[in-house]
Amino acid sequence: MKSLISKKSTLSLLITTLTLASTLSACSTTTDTTTDKPASSAAPAATKPAGNAAEQSPEGKYDPPISVSMVRDMPGGLTFPQGDSLDSNVMTKLLEQTYGVKIENKWVTDGVTYNDKLNVAIASGDLPDIFRVQPIQLKQLADAGIIADLTDVYKKNITPLADEKLRTDKGVGLASATLDGKLMGIPYVNAAIEGAQMLWVRKDWLDNLGLTEPKTMDDVYKISKAFKNNDPDKNGKSDTFGLGFYSNIFGGFGGMTGFFNGFHAYKNMWVKDPKGGNELVQGNLQPEMKQALAKLQELYKSGEIDKEFSVKTADQLLQDIVAGKIGMFYGAFSEPLNKLNKAVTADAKQVWEMYPLPSVDAKPALAQVTAMPAYYWVVNKKSKNPAAAIKMMNLYVEKIFGKTADFKFMYDGNFAVYQYQDVKTFGATKNLDHFLAIKAGLAGDMSKLNPEGKGYFDQVKQYQSGDKTMWRYAKIFGPDGSEKVINKYVTENQLYYDQFTGIPSELMVEKTGTLGDVTNETFMKILLGESPDLFDKFVANYNKLGGTDITKQVNDWYGKQKK
Repeated sequence: MKSLISKKSTLSLLITTLTLASTLSACSTTTDTTTDKPASSAAPAATKPAGNAAEQSPEGKYDPPISVSMVRDMPGGLTFPQGDSLDSNVMTKLLEQTYGVKIENKWVTDGVTYNDKLNVAIASGDLPDIFRVQPIQLKQLADAGIIADLTDVYKKNITPLADEKLRTDKGVGLASATLDGKLMGIPYVNAAIEGAQMLWVRKDWLDNLGLTEPKTMDDVYKISKAFKNNDPDKNGKSDTFGLGFYSNIFGGFGGMTGFFNGFHAYKNMWVKDPKGGNELVQGNLQPEMKQALAKLQELYKSGEIDKEFSVKTADQLLQDIVAGKIGMFYGAFSEPLNKLNKAVTADAKQVWEMYPLPSVDAKPALAQVTAMPAYYWVVNKKSKNPAAAIKMMNLYVEKIFGKTADFKFMYDGNFAVYQYQDVKTFGATKNLDHFLAIKAGLAGDMSKLNPEGKGYFDQVKQYQSGDKTMWRYAKIFGPDGSEKVINKYVTENQLYYDQFTGIPSELMVEKTGTLGDVTNETFMKILLGESPDLFDKFVANYNKLGGTDITKQVNDWYGKQKK
């Protein structure tokens, strides 16, 4: 990519990017690194604040207050106390009270149409002061000179606690936001480890059939066959399936990622060459993926996977789970919070347990994860107060993790307050930290519990005292909750991070739709019955369509990281 490109060509490319960026997982993921500090910490200050005293320290407050424009997407189902809204709520009021920053949302939309509206704003040049972008957009907006260099304002205004939380990924996020030595955005540093998949199983069905918990893929096959053929729910009908999937085979809940990982196959990510080479290769193209697809085809042909899975949505899969038709599925640690809570609420006989990913051989299965931020917050170069974005981050971290933290800033009754503010971070290990602190608290040591953790601790205790409505929290944070699996992955080194941590190139963006389509189409054809040898033709076609050139770019980047 050229280091300097015209603003006109960049805006044109950005418009294209906005329609493609949601499928960039094959090109824009990362791994954990050993970076002690992001490059921005050593970079010379290139942009100085306008002299406003409020922008010279973390404690600085704008007086008189300033107005800062943003654009937002509002999560579906988000609710507010009476009289409040996304424009005026506890967080916006605290921001004005603490830092003298008033938020004005130029527009608010849902997550589906956010990029479309941002596309229009970029094309028209009508951009707000602060807005959220994806990795390739960060690079292109920086090249076009549209967004501000935050190097100096970050160093002067970030609180030590906020800086600490933004570095819990070992600096991956901040380093990725640092272009040519300049910090051009604030990364969303979240718990990458919690993207790791696990296997969810109907434990009551295991007990009904006298089966033991799955430890190997052979166990999974045995259980799947029994769940299909041996009437696990004892209703006298053949109406159950061993494994639950739906049309998005690469999805999180109900996707096939965990099954692939059991074969040491890694979808849509860059891995070290399994043959022992010194280069990175695309996980979708490896022979382990072919083996996993062939086995899934067997399970499909035997009826252990619903014959209609390829046309079902995630909601329809959930309906089947709630109705008691599915015995196993792959998902995340958080499935009890909403999806499985609906199942056990509808049918108290359902007992769900989660297990680490079983392996096809003697090597432990590694759950794939990525630490690359999904997005960044950037500041319009025309903004008069670039430090306002840093102040927002400071406030959020303080109210979740600091001395004035309170559980009400996560949840206030049924109100998801943590979603009210856009600029935020949770750090890379928040929920695992809560699990370990709650475990210690249940053993009598309450010292490690912060206000949010104490809130979850109380919910676990309520469940243990008989309040079944707290099942969803106990099944995550309790002694035998899903975070126990995450902790096993971490302590036993059973996570595999995407090895590519760079910003995707223009070629990656250009080709991601085509390569994604050919991958999905080929995998689905094999799953539904075509010869697994179709995979070999797919690999050749993938490389011919741009895969070879992308692999070269990835390894050019990888070679520079090793120097």
